[in-house]
Amino acid sequence: MKAASLHEKTVAMNEALMLGSLRQHELTAAAESLNIRLHEEIGERKLAEAALRRAQAQLSAHAGELERVVAERTAELAATNQQLEAFVYSIAHDLRAPLRSMQGFAQLLVEEAAAGLSETARDCANRVNKSAQFMDSLLGDLLAFSRVSQQLVELTSVNLETVVKSVSSRLQKDIHEKNARVKSSGPWPAVLAHEPTLIQVLFNLVSNALKFVAPDVSPLVHLRAEERGGFIRVWVEDNGIGIAPDHQDQVFHVFTRLQGEKFQGTGIGLAIVQKGIERMGGRVGVESVPGRGCRFWFELRKA
Repeated sequence: MKAASLHEKTVAMNEALMLGSLRQHELTAAAESLNIRLHEEIGERKLAEAALRRAQAQLSAHAGELERVVAERTAELAATNQQLEAFVYSIAHDLRAPLRSMQGFAQLLVEEAAAGLSETARDCANRVNKSAQFMDSLLGDLLAFSRVSQQLVELTSVNLETVVKSVSSRLQKDIHEKNARVKSSGPWPAVLAHEPTLIQVLFNLVSNALKFVAPDVSPLVHLRAEERGGFIRVWVEDNGIGIAPDHQDQVFHVFTRLQGEKFQGTGIGLAIVQKGIERMGGRVGVESVPGRGCRFWFELRKA
């Protein structure tokens, strides 16, 4: 009885050992398979990393080349713009002398020889005089635009109240002739600006406000300032003819004259405004409804 029981235990142990050996063999085979797969994945990952490094190197090289090309083109464009502005300045400056001679001779002809001229001849001489005056104004504005574009702009703390008083004083004759009212509402904070350029900007805006009004309306101009974050926004509000929404972006372009037949002007004044404000690191815009006036504004950093 004991011998049979021992035999059964021996058989059971042998079977367990065989099963264990078989399981061990299966686990070993599985481990080898996993190890092979792991090596393959490591190899694939290394290949992918190498390809990625090559792509990054190529991308970096292309980016560097693109930056170099952009820098070269930007420098070429800047040089071309400077040459063009210098050319415009030179042409505008050189043309003013013969134009003024033409204007002077036409005026002299009308004043000194009026009795000997026919009505048609006097009309022609007056037309020549007016055309010469317009061209002289146009060239003067071109020179002003060129100066604003090229001059060295160093930003300092500028008292806005001083600028407002200076512009009002320079326009006093126009204000009186047009029976206009120019109202300024303080306080006037200091801004970071180039004072001569800022005076030119505000002069052009107020001058336009006095000009573009209906014939039977006395101009009313309101100047005020408000703080917006780190910037000061200056408003120039009028009771003029206004600007249609479709044209409000165009008015800051050179030679834009939306009311050229009704109002005198060269179409450069607001382009000078935009260029001047941009060179001082600011922004400019307009809000308007036709027939209800304009609200021009510009922003400069608070001093």
